[in-house]
Amino acid sequence: MMEEMFRRTKAKDVVLILIASIAIVGFWRGVWNLMDKFLFPENFIISQVISIVIGTLLLLLLSRIK
Repeated sequence: MMEEMFRRTKAKDVVLILIASIAIVGFWRGVWNLMDKFLFPENFIISQVISIVIGTLLLLLLSRIK
């Protein structure tokens, strides 16, 4: 099965996957840097706890939407 998949994969697909991967990493790096700068920048621990709480609440909210 894997051999079949490797035969069907074209170089164009690999390049697109690499570009998309770099774009995703760059996006999240920017988001994290902005949160470090603007979300309680003077207190690292509170910033991290608030980030966890906000992320958890958003995930719970999204999981309830059908």
